[in-house]
Amino acid sequence: MPIRYNNLDFLKVLAAIFITNSHFTPLYKDISPSLATFGVHGNALFFFVSGFLLMMGFEKRKEVFSNWYKKKIQRLWPSVFLWCIISAILWNSPISWQNLIIADQYWFLQCIAIYYILFYILGNININVMGGGVKLRYKKLSLYFLL
Repeated sequence: MPIRYNNLDFLKVLAAIFITNSHFTPLYKDISPSLATFGVHGNALFFFVSGFLLMMGFEKRKEVFSNWYKKKIQRLWPSVFLWCIISAILWNSPISWQNLIIADQYWFLQCIAIYYILFYILGNININVMGGGVKLRYKKLSLYFLL
């Protein structure tokens, strides 16, 4: 059974509150629009904590890229489908295939999908600095550079 880190869950909830609050500018227009703040800090905190947890899970087991990536996307995209449908109903807007498949209005999902690819590649590179040279190893490919 995986270990649950409640403190990291708390940081993710705090980040989500910061991000959500930054989108509430219309609610604060009569009081003070400056109350809708901390969105940038929430994004940074959420990406940092998520990256930390991703690295913890990645170190435990090495999987083939296609299986690993499929699991990550399968956790992400169902909530996108659900949110697109709910938001279309709430705001009476049409649902397009671009919203459902590509998530073209949600830049952070595209960033996550791309960063998963980069993370997997960089996570499998082994760099050894040895006397007078650097040895890079990715899976079975080894390169040695003399300094």
